[in-house]
Amino acid sequence: MSTSDISLSNTFIRLAFILGLWVPLSVPIAGAADLLLPCDPELHPDVIAYEPEAQCADIKVPEAPDHNERIITLSVVVLPATTRERVEDPIVLLAGGPGQSAIEVAPDWAARFENLRKTRDFLIMDQRGTGRSNSLACAEQLDPILEVLEDQTNSVEEALEIQVEALRDCLIQLDADPTYYGSQNAAIDLEFVRKHLAYPALNLFGISYGTRMAFIYARQYPESVRSLLLDAVAPTTMIIPERVGLDADIAFRMIEIECQSNIDCQSAFPDLKGTLRKAETLLRELDQDLLAIDPLTGERTFAKPDARLINRILRSALYSRGLRQLVPLAISEAAEGRLEVLLGMGAVLNPESNSSGMSLGMMASVLCSEDMTQMKAIQHGEIFDNALQELLTELCGFWPHKAVSEDYFEPVRSNIPALLMSGTLDPITPPNYANEAMRTLTAAQHIEVLGGTHGVGHLGCIPELIETFLSALSNPEVDTSCIQDIGPRPFFTSLAGPFIRETDGEAHHD
Repeated sequence: MSTSDISLSNTFIRLAFILGLWVPLSVPIAGAADLLLPCDPELHPDVIAYEPEAQCADIKVPEAPDHNERIITLSVVVLPATTRERVEDPIVLLAGGPGQSAIEVAPDWAARFENLRKTRDFLIMDQRGTGRSNSLACAEQLDPILEVLEDQTNSVEEALEIQVEALRDCLIQLDADPTYYGSQNAAIDLEFVRKHLAYPALNLFGISYGTRMAFIYARQYPESVRSLLLDAVAPTTMIIPERVGLDADIAFRMIEIECQSNIDCQSAFPDLKGTLRKAETLLRELDQDLLAIDPLTGERTFAKPDARLINRILRSALYSRGLRQLVPLAISEAAEGRLEVLLGMGAVLNPESNSSGMSLGMMASVLCSEDMTQMKAIQHGEIFDNALQELLTELCGFWPHKAVSEDYFEPVRSNIPALLMSGTLDPITPPNYANEAMRTLTAAQHIEVLGGTHGVGHLGCIPELIETFLSALSNPEVDTSCIQDIGPRPFFTSLAGPFIRETDGEAHHD
């Protein structure tokens, strides 16, 4: 999923999104008048706040044909093209997670790509098991305990145990068979919706896990896909939980290298890894509570946070270009027993306890039946542990799932025009995964952003590059020289902020 787009494996943390307020010209959508109606403001207040002319549909599909008779409802939103030059093939948002509600993040995402809406509808559907599409979020069971855990001082083991038990309780009450909520079932749903809305072909805009969904759909329905826009690429050959800790280690080492190459950062933080170990040891050996000041309210409390809290917050912060700036300072402050910067980062990452935006049950349905079938022992990194695999090992022991066939993990071979985008600093889907996918995509181009983290499609000139790509698929090679202006943001060297020398000022842009 930003600051960055959606985090692929960030189960406990949801990023805040800023809603746009631009009101476009409504253009009728051909072929869908009998299905699409104005969205209900009570059901979709954020969508309506962004686009008053948004249209919605609840489309019923069988949960598992030939296996049960349950019918589920898919929640669909269409943001209509804003000019009369509308073309028939829409852009489809495929959200991350797995488990994120695409409709929930749609206003922020759409606001970043308004030029693309001049000629195309934006089609957004909550994937089955998320949002309002027969959600497996288990919000009734998880929300109360997340409110208890949100003070960030509980033991990581305790938090994991409580969440797992809540999901056990939820499973008994679900009106769903989680076995049928994997990626291939979701691809069938999207094809069903495409046909019902009479769209001839789709431009799939996948972000993080959404890129995996784009690959799966394109493999199952190649004639239904006009183009692929893949941001933070997770190909079918990638085992998503396998390198969570290892790839985060690499992203942290990039911070070390970058800091050591800057005289001011190197002077302020000469040994980041050693300082991190010192901070973890301090918390581990605490024999009294530390003063903690709430960064939002200023409330003073005393607490003894789990040492692993540092690990979890820092790994999540690596996803964001903005929060990454604070990592060295947060480590340095924590090593001296001052947790305000660290807890402030946690407050930004986890602004509310409501679990509805991330469906943990859907995530389990996808990853237990898919990637976790290829995993054995938990693989931790040297610096970061593998929180996702640790959680899934517990969940997959009882969550209903059925292993996909081995050919699921074969590379997707396609001649569909594709634009792949990666951030070099990404801690979960670094560019090597996109490079791997490129080997079997014959009409693809890969944009690698040196200053990008997790999700780069909205940065700098890239929205314009996407627009160029979509309008000229017969020649998918676009000029990417403008991305050289997108450099990493400078690190905070004190609470006053980053110090930027005049000679360095031009190296850092959004």
